[in-house]
Amino acid sequence: MSLWVLIVLATLCWAVSGGVRRALPPQRVVIQAGPPGGSFDNHAHRYAEHLRAHGLQAEVRNQNDSLRIIDKLDTSSTGVHIGFTAQRVDAARHPQVLSAGVVELQPLFLFLRREGSEPATLAGLKGRRLVMPLEGSATAQAAHDVLARYGVSAANATFSFRQMSEAVDALQRGEHEAGFFMLAPDNALVRKLAVDPGLQMFSLSDSRGIARNLDYLKPATLVRGAFDLQGPLPPRDVSLVGATVNVVVREDLHPAVLYALLQAMNEVHKGQTLVSDPGDYPRQTGAALPVHPLALEWAKSGTPWLYEHLPAAVAGVVDAYWGPVLVLVAVVSAFGTLTSLTGFIEAALLGIALRWLGWLQRRVDRGGRPGWGGRMLFRMVEPVILRQGQEQIARDRLERLRPHMSAG
Repeated sequence: MSLWVLIVLATLCWAVSGGVRRALPPQRVVIQAGPPGGSFDNHAHRYAEHLRAHGLQAEVRNQNDSLRIIDKLDTSSTGVHIGFTAQRVDAARHPQVLSAGVVELQPLFLFLRREGSEPATLAGLKGRRLVMPLEGSATAQAAHDVLARYGVSAANATFSFRQMSEAVDALQRGEHEAGFFMLAPDNALVRKLAVDPGLQMFSLSDSRGIARNLDYLKPATLVRGAFDLQGPLPPRDVSLVGATVNVVVREDLHPAVLYALLQAMNEVHKGQTLVSDPGDYPRQTGAALPVHPLALEWAKSGTPWLYEHLPAAVAGVVDAYWGPVLVLVAVVSAFGTLTSLTGFIEAALLGIALRWLGWLQRRVDRGGRPGWGGRMLFRMVEPVILRQGQEQIARDRLERLRPHMSAG
């Protein structure tokens, strides 16, 4: 009987918690990044290295329209698990996507050709030839939004959209008078433009005003000598605006992958940058989307012991099944306790029955006869004694008393 109970309970646990396949991490973790050479791409490759160190297979995919990265996480059919945002996001349009945290402030850099006059404000870019990464990129959106506040549009300026590295090369060749690039300040392309003697970095004197008008952009300052103190480069403080970068994940991302990703984010972004202090990032506050519950727990107490010390696959299975296993153990223990309790009660009843039968036998031996109550009690204790099947004394007393149990 107990074997069947165990089988039924195990089957129920299996049905409730799902198959082992669901408890295992994905065979390949896909990180969707922006164009090659961009900051999203650099971060994605560093995250992938960290995931591989945790025994997970990781793949980085690139796309030029970085604004659409989040769309790849809306459905599991794309196979994408992790991505980036640096734009205003409507959470209602992406119910399956959560933030793992904010990892950096990415400034919007504007580089001008030195042979042209430096405008007092961005309104002075009217009539000029401007280049930036492809439309659909975070750079293009931020540049359009900022320029629109100064009345600069395709109606009064020439906009060219090119692959990021091509846009950098075209600006350096003099094909354009100005170029916008939203990148981490330590990105190789930013440094390449900063050291070009034919280019100068434009400082937004009203960066705080821009940030007040565009809530997804924040003020930032690249201090004098940040790139080179001897130069110094830049020769003066440069006021900028930038977008905070969110690492976004699918809501159903496997815990082993999420914990490894959070460790990677902390390792890559915990130090200072040219526009932020150490400890500013990563963080879970100020995220563009609701933060994943496990990321919030991780920020308070770190990686759980299971995922810190066990391989990802083993930790996933143990984590998925330890609850049902504990329930099963508790049920089995309770079943065993109930069986013991039942045996105790029946033994106690048998003892009481034996005492009563002894008293009744002595009464019959003295010539007395059982009354109506005695006959009823006899019928009650008879099945208890017969079910025990081990007490010969009780059986003998039943047989000796049976002839006297007829009503007379």
